[in-house]
Amino acid sequence: MSNGLTLAQVEAIIREAVQTGAGQPIDNEQVEEAIRQAAEATRKAMEAAQHAEEAYQTTQLVFKSPVADMGILAEAYPSPEIGWTVQTYKDGRRYRFNGENWEEIDIFGQNLQVVNASTDGLMSKAEHLKLNEIPLEVQDRILVFCKESRVYPEIIGVLAPFPFQGEILSIKGYCAVPGESQTVIRIERSKDLVQWLDITETSLIFEAQQHRDNGEATFHEKKVEPGDIFRVHIVEAGENLQHLTIQLTIRT
Repeated sequence: MSNGLTLAQVEAIIREAVQTGAGQPIDNEQVEEAIRQAAEATRKAMEAAQHAEEAYQTTQLVFKSPVADMGILAEAYPSPEIGWTVQTYKDGRRYRFNGENWEEIDIFGQNLQVVNASTDGLMSKAEHLKLNEIPLEVQDRILVFCKESRVYPEIIGVLAPFPFQGEILSIKGYCAVPGESQTVIRIERSKDLVQWLDITETSLIFEAQQHRDNGEATFHEKKVEPGDIFRVHIVEAGENLQHLTIQLTIRT
């Protein structure tokens, strides 16, 4: 037993205490039993202390400044002590010196590693693959402008503010009753409801007797900022064209 009494010293102390008692008759068997029990208790206490010391030596963590990777760990700490713990910030691994070697004990923030097709991370690889399979179309948002009854050259009073950043993908037009002549439509945008900018490079056009536009509309300005407001400007209205719907698709 280091830094304390040995079992032999404990036994001697017990014998002396018993023999110098208060003048009572001494029962040798009782004395021996007392000595045996005391010695056993002392032995267990010594073993417990030894185990505690060993546990301390094998589990204590003394954190030191991190290094880039395992390759420079020994160079950064040439004379480590038992329990010194160092993290490598390139991969989050933590190493502890056990008295002879640096041993890896864990990966700090392992659940936060980047996910890829073969390794779990912030999400499982199965979720990662499933996410990559989601079509971009789910990010599309659609603005719809409608004009009931007959359509005239006019600015449709429906205003459509858009709260997200995005890019215009397409514009489509439909009418329940086609016009007997060509219809020409532009899309305008504003930030303050005062200044309006025509963003169509090629106007949306319904040919005579067609329920759909000709599919040739283009935009010279596709970028959309949060807060942009859109409206429909009917430049030419086909005769008797009715029940018009304009669909503007924006990907966010």
